[in-house]
Amino acid sequence: MLKIQIKRNLRRTLMRGHPWVYRDALEKNPTVEQAQLCQVLDSKNEALGWAMYDPHSPLALRIMSLDAKPPNWLFFEKKFEQTFNLRKAFIKNDTDSFRLFNGEGDRLPGMICDVYGSIAVLQFDGKGPREFWDKNKISEWILKNTPLLSVVEKVRKPTEEKILQQLGGKPVNPEIQIQENQVRFHVDLENGQKTGFFLDQRENRKYVQDCSHGKSVLNLFSYSGGFSVYAGLGGATQVASCDISAGAIILANANWALNNLPPETHRGLCVDIFDFLKTDRELWDCVIVDPPSMSHSEDQKARAQAKYIEIFALAAKKVKPQGHLFLSSCSSHISFDDFFEIINESLSESRRRGQILRVSG
Repeated sequence: MLKIQIKRNLRRTLMRGHPWVYRDALEKNPTVEQAQLCQVLDSKNEALGWAMYDPHSPLALRIMSLDAKPPNWLFFEKKFEQTFNLRKAFIKNDTDSFRLFNGEGDRLPGMICDVYGSIAVLQFDGKGPREFWDKNKISEWILKNTPLLSVVEKVRKPTEEKILQQLGGKPVNPEIQIQENQVRFHVDLENGQKTGFFLDQRENRKYVQDCSHGKSVLNLFSYSGGFSVYAGLGGATQVASCDISAGAIILANANWALNNLPPETHRGLCVDIFDFLKTDRELWDCVIVDPPSMSHSEDQKARAQAKYIEIFALAAKKVKPQGHLFLSSCSSHISFDDFFEIINESLSESRRRGQILRVSG
């Protein structure tokens, strides 16, 4: 069994649940070529727990267990069962899609599984997790222990491989329809972002629906129009979906029509968001800004903060007095504290003042 010692005093941090150890915190790097299970030793050479060691990434250790015994397949099966029991409440008539496995959040590091109707979509966070996890055994467990009928893997960075790979169950048509809070969406599992849809914004979309009645709504980085459709169903008088991807705008228009919303109240605009905000003069009651990740590593953080400040400041200038500004970040290297500071800087730069009404994730 591979044993890896940490040279920094991280015992308390890891015992309290932090899931990661970066390579520069290791005493030395083992000479292995594939991701594998290892025992983690603290700076005093005492056993701390168990982790996936990834030789391909600066993120060297992903903590899996703090138990004395190493995790085995039965351990992981129990984890799968716990996550399924935790999410059972979301399997209901008005919502058929949800996240089943949430990576580090479920102590299943580097692996997510999103459910779309009867289909489970697995995705692994890089080469190491993809080597470590036995996707075929995971597929077998899902088909045996849940009502799901199909399991596929979506490859994050395909080269010669197919993007969508069937692992088990009934063959999958990548273009499907899902339902969320009785709202319907077209989802392209193969060509769509992430696993196909941003399920994590479900409750925030519902909030937008609840406060859009009689208002004009500008949805920036709209992708397939999730926030736009909810705003329309909430009674918005005018909605604009803006994205640089023509395919995303086509999908947003299709989702608007799918929910029988009046075509005259929605505009799909294929634009560069920065250019649009600098040239367009229209003001809106609600402006939603949900940009893609600006920071994929710690050394990109300062640049990401500057980009967030720029786009949020431009967006703030588009909001009518007493209007609503919805701001999001999906950059893992931007903390909550970073995000609040970015918002303060953005409002200052735009010479606007705001009152915080809601903080959510």
